[in-house]
Amino acid sequence: MFEAIVRDTIRNSTPIVLAASGGLLTEVSGWLNIGLEGTILSGAFFAVVISSTTGSILLGTLASIIVSIILSSLIYFAVRFLKANLFVVGIAVNLLSVGLTVVLTDVWFSSKGTIVFGGSPRPAALSIDVLGGTVFGWLNGLGFFDLIAFATPFALFYIFKKTVVGVKLRACGYDDESAFYSGVRVNQMRFIAYIGSGVFTGLAGSALSIPLGAFVSNMSGGRGWLALVAVIMGRKNPLLVVVSAVMLGFVTELSIFLQVSTEISPKLLLSLPYFASLAILAISYGGRKAKQLS
Repeated sequence: MFEAIVRDTIRNSTPIVLAASGGLLTEVSGWLNIGLEGTILSGAFFAVVISSTTGSILLGTLASIIVSIILSSLIYFAVRFLKANLFVVGIAVNLLSVGLTVVLTDVWFSSKGTIVFGGSPRPAALSIDVLGGTVFGWLNGLGFFDLIAFATPFALFYIFKKTVVGVKLRACGYDDESAFYSGVRVNQMRFIAYIGSGVFTGLAGSALSIPLGAFVSNMSGGRGWLALVAVIMGRKNPLLVVVSAVMLGFVTELSIFLQVSTEISPKLLLSLPYFASLAILAISYGGRKAKQLS
């Protein structure tokens, strides 16, 4: 029972962790990517379509990453060159992705709901037998995307602290004017951050659709918004971001479990992660405000 809860929590957390890692890159650079939800959704659609068509998980994942990078770049260019509002453009990309996936599922597959790809390849799952499976049994059933998700925050922590690129990104977010006069190409660094954000949200979309071999309308299910909450809670620390994402993944798993085991309205339970996000953000903000006043 415990192993199943841990394993399912990790699976639910994987897209949130990956998307939050992408959001963290842009947050550190000074321009938070609000379009995480839309890039995850579009990535999930193209990932399963291409992987089922080609029979290759790698090609499906690459397609997802490319589409997500295009959408993330669209946000960057609209803000950089058209002087658009960062938050408005991000929300517009989220809405665009919802409409785009609905239209494409209707045109290509004559469906506006669930599309199942019977011949779609599935990633292999871990099978570990250490001391009869009692030590690391919770790892059994986890896949490639899960491993990438939980290695990513440690990689970002190293990049931010030990590499030139990471230091420049942090300088852009801390004071872009000072960074510019110090010789940092601020716009270039932010563009790199948005490309990295597209890579991670593409992986998040692939992690949603490829293991299922199916696409469901609005498949992202608010995970992009939960990822933004994790980024805000993490306060630019990759390790705190992954802890926050796992907490939200656990609440998501809890809402699914309660739907099966209780008679509480499923619609009410589906909103549980968002109530938890609101409560956590309110407590976090209140704590910081009290600390500043003391």
